[in-house]
Amino acid sequence: MIKAVFFDFDGTLVDTNPLIIRTFEETFGALMPGRPMSQEEILDCIGPTLEETGNKYFADKASDFVSHYRELNLRYHDEMVEIYPGIDGMLSALKGMGLSLAIVSSKKRDVVLRGLRLMDLEKYFDFILAGDEVANPKPHQEPIEIALRFFGLKPSEAVMVGDNSHDIHAAQNAGVTSIGVGWAFKGADYLKKFAPDYIIKDADEMIEIVKSGSD
Repeated sequence: MIKAVFFDFDGTLVDTNPLIIRTFEETFGALMPGRPMSQEEILDCIGPTLEETGNKYFADKASDFVSHYRELNLRYHDEMVEIYPGIDGMLSALKGMGLSLAIVSSKKRDVVLRGLRLMDLEKYFDFILAGDEVANPKPHQEPIEIALRFFGLKPSEAVMVGDNSHDIHAAQNAGVTSIGVGWAFKGADYLKKFAPDYIIKDADEMIEIVKSGSD
């Protein structure tokens, strides 16, 4: 029986992809002016933590990369973030069903909270776990296991919803049901490669899946 739903934030509840891509492009452009990044390389940066990306491309100055990215991201944040259609109604319906809701994100807590408050979504969530609050971020199972312990639930009683391979793998590693969102920037076909339990095409479909698992 499903008792809780864990959500990724970026690309799942709110569309931050244009913001993220712009920030990556400008950060790489500033720190690697002689080495243009391809669109494919930029897209591969969506999902891993900033620290992981920084270590991949700037082994000796990863902290400079992270600082530069975060400064630009916050500068553009409020003007570029938008909520996906149907998300507010979906979260309201899930709360009305008596479910516990949590954010399980790889982003820093202050940025997650900024986005939630900007979109007036914080009120729906009983627990918020950010990437800077865990030792092992997604795709490791630790973030989901922490959320499960917070609610006192078994893996069979929760689902993880996300837009990237890291979300699906984290769910699989923790033994919870995995749900990919079809509106993910990389697309439903990309998510299918990681064999999530479900891929939803819209927010209403999420409600139906949870209803069927809560009976």
